[in-house]
Amino acid sequence: MLKQLLSVQQYCNILLFVLLFFTNLIMDKAEAKTTRFPELINSNKLDNQFPILLPKKNISKENVYNSRNIYISQNLTSEPVRVFPNFNNTNIPKIFNPFLAPDADSHEPDVSKPNPILNKKKLQIFILNALTNSASRYPWIIDPRDNLTFAASSFNPFQSTNYIDFSIKFSAEDPIVERFNFAHFPQEDQFYWVLPGNRIVVETQGWQSGILYQGETTDFERIQVVRLTQRLWGMQAVSSLPQGFQELVGGTDISQFSIQSIAAELVNPQGIPAPPVQINNPNTANSSNITALIPNISRLNANNPPLILQSFPTNNLQPLLGDVSLRRGTVIPRDNLKQAGFTWGNPLTGEKTRFQAPTTSIPGIKLGNQKQFDNSDLFNILLNPDISDKQRNFSYLNSLFWVTLGQRQTILRTRDKTENQNWQRFYFSRPHNRTLLQYDSLVNKATYTNIYSNPGASLSFSADQIDVDQIQTANASLGMLAGGLFELIHLPELEESLQEAQKRFSRQENFAPINSKATPEQRRKINQILNRTLFLGNRTSSLEQVSGTFTLPSTITPNSSSILQIRTGNYRRAVQFIDGKRTWKEGETYLSKIDVSNRSFGRLSSVNVPIPRKQTSVFPNNRSSALQVTLIGPDGQDFVQNFNSSDTTSVPVNIRSFDLAFDNIELSQNGRLITYLQTFNGYLSLPTLEGLWAGSTGNWNYSINSGIWYNLNANNGFNIVNNLGNSEPTFGVYTNGLLNYINTHIKLNAAGETQAITSHIPALRFHWNSGANYQNPAYINLSYSFIRQDKYRNNYSLATGIVFYDETRRLRQAGFFQGALELGTGLELKTSIEISENFFYTLEGTQKVNSNWYFGAYLQNFRDISRGIRSRINDFAYGLLIKHEIPSNGMFWESRLGMSGSTFEARFEGGFRF
Repeated sequence: MLKQLLSVQQYCNILLFVLLFFTNLIMDKAEAKTTRFPELINSNKLDNQFPILLPKKNISKENVYNSRNIYISQNLTSEPVRVFPNFNNTNIPKIFNPFLAPDADSHEPDVSKPNPILNKKKLQIFILNALTNSASRYPWIIDPRDNLTFAASSFNPFQSTNYIDFSIKFSAEDPIVERFNFAHFPQEDQFYWVLPGNRIVVETQGWQSGILYQGETTDFERIQVVRLTQRLWGMQAVSSLPQGFQELVGGTDISQFSIQSIAAELVNPQGIPAPPVQINNPNTANSSNITALIPNISRLNANNPPLILQSFPTNNLQPLLGDVSLRRGTVIPRDNLKQAGFTWGNPLTGEKTRFQAPTTSIPGIKLGNQKQFDNSDLFNILLNPDISDKQRNFSYLNSLFWVTLGQRQTILRTRDKTENQNWQRFYFSRPHNRTLLQYDSLVNKATYTNIYSNPGASLSFSADQIDVDQIQTANASLGMLAGGLFELIHLPELEESLQEAQKRFSRQENFAPINSKATPEQRRKINQILNRTLFLGNRTSSLEQVSGTFTLPSTITPNSSSILQIRTGNYRRAVQFIDGKRTWKEGETYLSKIDVSNRSFGRLSSVNVPIPRKQTSVFPNNRSSALQVTLIGPDGQDFVQNFNSSDTTSVPVNIRSFDLAFDNIELSQNGRLITYLQTFNGYLSLPTLEGLWAGSTGNWNYSINSGIWYNLNANNGFNIVNNLGNSEPTFGVYTNGLLNYINTHIKLNAAGETQAITSHIPALRFHWNSGANYQNPAYINLSYSFIRQDKYRNNYSLATGIVFYDETRRLRQAGFFQGALELGTGLELKTSIEISENFFYTLEGTQKVNSNWYFGAYLQNFRDISRGIRSRINDFAYGLLIKHEIPSNGMFWESRLGMSGSTFEARFEGGFRF
């Protein structure tokens, strides 16, 4: 894993270095190769011919950036795996700024004198200049790139043919390339013309490719070594009953007695003496005490076998432990476990250990005779002095009452292993944009028609392990290939206008004059409203990437607009796929604790004591004997001892008449509990067909779209079968809507000069989808924005709002506030506050040090985690904020260098063209 991490970091470092070095290197080359024609760029006479042309001197990256500072947005994500929209993105289009110099097309074109005929090379440059100025002013009308993936650099075919847009994060935890897009638009493939009949045609085409971040797969493996211990508690109590017991019970047969035994054991830690154990049984308070019996000598008989009182039954452990050494650490073969019926429990299922040794004898009064004793192993232990140690150990296993106590489970150690795999989506497409804008000669309106095709293919891959996801590749490619259908659409009026324009270009003709009912100022308003309407339509769309758009002929006036589009592309849906399994692997069974009395238990003993025969009930047999032994000393003194079988006999007298065993045997095994969990947090790009209606009337702007998406395999993605995560539908329907009101007030001085612009923008936005869940919630957003700009660039904006979202059938709400302040000195301050289940805030400040550089700092009380679905966790992040821009070269990038929690993190975002 460390090796992979280092390789990714090295790759990103090399990429960034080459990117920055290549940028500065190419800029100079691009400037050197471009032939400039100032008279074509700044000539008012030429500019008068273009109703959507803006002088280049009025457009700069600074203005674009400043406007971006004004229209702030909020990303609200309060849980680790949750995605919310830009709640405060009120989709405010660029407001006409009267501080700028009037547009060149604000005057009626001068057609009294014909324009000089230009050669084809100059005419081509003339067209590129017109496209560049128009794209700067009205990017959503002209720009052929997929503006949902390109965010930074503006379209400038006059100076550039290549465009790069990027967002990269360097971090020790999860370095990723969030996006890296490249577009190539050859100058010879870009076309613009003004035709008779107040028709303007635009055709732009090129190539586009890029890498977009899709998410992260995490393979988590946890191996827990779990010790299962099964304790066997063995007990037995045996005693020799005195022969006087038969006198006590009279003629009652000893087999008629039932046995009730109570045993107790007290075990203290080593070094602590155990006190005596007293058994208090109220049922035996008035019973006779066998221990106190004094045998009647007249009843003693040497031929009577001893009476053995067995207090507990016996269980046979010989099948389990008969052929193993009773020592700690001894491994018990699996065959023994199977033969004895010993089954270990399973921590995975919660099943407990099962074992019950078979019963071989019951408690009772037994005759100490081998033929009459019902358990030969217990008899050998108690009364057979001739057995070997091996035989004694074997017989011991069938001499005690073994009780199976509860299973004990202990986790000895845990080892975790995590492997992360980032997934990106590479795409390649061929954008082709065809536009016809026709101003009416009798009515103050224009008709807009557009066909945009961007067919291509996609590849979902992981560079970490060189892997390709075929299902997601097919999903995204299907959505992009659908754009090829729009290439087959040929509207007669649009196609004929393009063909006519190409013929006029080949003949090096001049642009036709505009003779519309609308004045240049009104045409500019028409263009602005159209650009704003297209902007709103794209921003409220749920498509992450557009593969094709067909805009039906739509009417635009200086005060209203209405467009209807059919769109295809890829719908971005947040998902969390989870799959996992747990397995239990048993280990070897061994004796973990052994405390047995196999060497000491039993061996009840007695001695034969000679007693005069006449005092006993022993009857003479058919044999008798006598013996006389004389001991004669050296002095002649002698000693005589006489023996006679009729004089004496011998009877057994107990020496060890009682024994008690409390033994413990513990069987253990160290098994492995393996947990394997696979998760994917990220996004799917699903093929989608969408219908969109957007427009405006007066100060009101609206946009509503609805689409249907399809998933080729909803239960599988990025090598994970979604068995444990939220189930995903195969197809779904969604609807988005936006309504806002832009009230702009212009403050003038006594001379009629603009001093300040104030805008009030209340907005309503909603989203619904049939597959709503906590990652893709339905929501309603209410917001209000206040923006003020003055001629000295002392600008500020405030935005507040509340969002209601459905989180798995639970309605939740969150409030937010954002503010921005920009001073003419170059100081910029920003703040955002979110109040929901958590409280989040962000503070940013930058100072402009020259025309290209901004330096500042940022502080926030949360960390952004880019692991699949973007999320935030409570922790501090702070660091240095650097911005760099070169308006003339279209280069802009912003970097954040600092600490994210306890980890250093660097983020770079921007773009450039060359």
